[in-house]
Amino acid sequence: MNDKGKELYDVIKGKINSMKEEDSLERQYWNFWKLGCFLKTKAHDLKNVYEDTSREFVDKYKEQLIKMREQVLENLDYYVEKCINVMRKANNFKVHYAKTNKEAHHIFMEELGDNKVVYKSKSNEAKDIGIIDFLKKNDIIIKETDLGDVLVQLFDYKLPSFQVGPGAHFSIDDIVAKIKEMHGVELEPKPSAIVDYYRKTYRKELLNNVKVSLTSANAISAEDGTIVLGENEGNISLLTRATEKHIVVCGIQKIVPTVLDAVLVAKIQSRINNVPFNYINLISGPSSTSDIRGINVLGMYGAKEVVIILVDEWRTKAIKENLFYKDYLKCISCRTCNFVCTAARAFGNIFASKYGWGATAILTDYIHNGIEAAVQDGLFFCTNCENCYHWCPVSINIGEIMKSIKKEAKKAGLCPPPLKEYQQKILKDKNPFK
Repeated sequence: MNDKGKELYDVIKGKINSMKEEDSLERQYWNFWKLGCFLKTKAHDLKNVYEDTSREFVDKYKEQLIKMREQVLENLDYYVEKCINVMRKANNFKVHYAKTNKEAHHIFMEELGDNKVVYKSKSNEAKDIGIIDFLKKNDIIIKETDLGDVLVQLFDYKLPSFQVGPGAHFSIDDIVAKIKEMHGVELEPKPSAIVDYYRKTYRKELLNNVKVSLTSANAISAEDGTIVLGENEGNISLLTRATEKHIVVCGIQKIVPTVLDAVLVAKIQSRINNVPFNYINLISGPSSTSDIRGINVLGMYGAKEVVIILVDEWRTKAIKENLFYKDYLKCISCRTCNFVCTAARAFGNIFASKYGWGATAILTDYIHNGIEAAVQDGLFFCTNCENCYHWCPVSINIGEIMKSIKKEAKKAGLCPPPLKEYQQKILKDKNPFK
């Protein structure tokens, strides 16, 4: 282990020490996640709701889903070109193809124009592409609309959290107290009271003041250019309708062959997470009407303009150069590998990066920022147990990918103490960092 390795090792030990402190944010999150995993295990089959369990539903379509994802990745250039052409010709979308994240940032700013406020829905893709950090650096106000993200913004919470439920770890009492502190409003300590407060206050703003909105996409159909967005709160429905301009930013791997494939992706995400998509939005163009003598006019009640920014960055390169992490492109972003991850359960949100929480977020940081970033994120917490591989609806072996990154770390002199010492720490203390 070289000097840089020792430095990163000390960073990790510091995170471990923070997690040991009873009142630390890291400890609080760890306690929440242990409970969350327990409840997920108890409730994941949804036997009282559907004829089949969540797992049975996923397994029923797993082979179909894997074949579809592999088909797209093997012919990615074809599907990207097909999708762009149909979105432009049939759907009246304005489509940009950005080869790099940096190019996507500049395109977004051009589309934003003089607007200084962006309303966004939950978008892990926007974090991956770096749009959020870029907007903040350019003094653009980002208004979150997903309640979990609204709470994260309310608390100014800087640590990583679960991408699908970013605010689920805040206690009801803490939320009520924070609302009173920030807004001077006293609420009953009930989830319904908190939801009612935001419905009565924030919903009016979403219906009347949105000029530019930002979403990603669960999937995009190359067949007809339809964008599929799943949600349960209704915020995406508002953002994509009650706006002047709707901007969609996502990686090219979100493209699938048909609209039925796109809906299947959304349904799999919903069932495996046990989070109902009360709305599945299919967007095939800006609002329009042909009611005046059959002449089609864009921009009736909904969005006047829909802009798509498809981003490549590392994706085509991973396929053409057969990089060891190319299978990650099959990911449908359900993020449920965290439920079964040994490291996530043991170390909470110190097994994470600025892109989110868990092994996939660390892999993303590695792709964008290199091996040192991955090591600092907690790369060596991963036990390579492969629980993620057996759980994943598209059979991505993230554990094997993490093993390849560890080998690179070893060559760079960044791995923890010599393996014999490392082994003894695990056997004796059950903690390699003690």
